[in-house]
Order: sequence, then structure tokens, then C-alpha cells
Amino acid sequence: MEEKQFDFEKEMKRLDEIVANISSEKLPLDECLNLYKEGQEIIKKLEKALKDAEEKVEKVIENK
Repeated sequence: MEEKQFDFEKEMKRLDEIVANISSEKLPLDECLNLYKEGQEIIKKLEKALKDAEEKVEKVIENK
């Protein structure tokens, strides 16, 4: 089974969409909660990607 590649920019765009939708105050509460949950999952992925990138940069700096 092939692992789906993570697209940081795409995930950031989706997170922006979620924030805009929740902020619009036009959605039912249950839909807002589902979007909030999705947003939290995206944030976890983004934080992991940033941490991984930071570790790679630190390794490059250490190897100079």
C-alpha cells in the first residue's frame, strides 16, 4: 500500500478554509464541531512536519 504524500501548503489552505467556514457563523453547530476536529488533526500534521523540518535543518547545521 502506497503512503499518501503530505502537502504542507495544501493542508494550510484547507485549515484556512476551515477557519473561514467556522468564523462565518452560518453553519450548524454539529458541522462546526466536525470542522474543528478536522482542523485539529491538520494542525497536528503541520506541527509534525515543522518539527521534522527543524530537525533536518539542525542536522545540516551540525554537519557543516
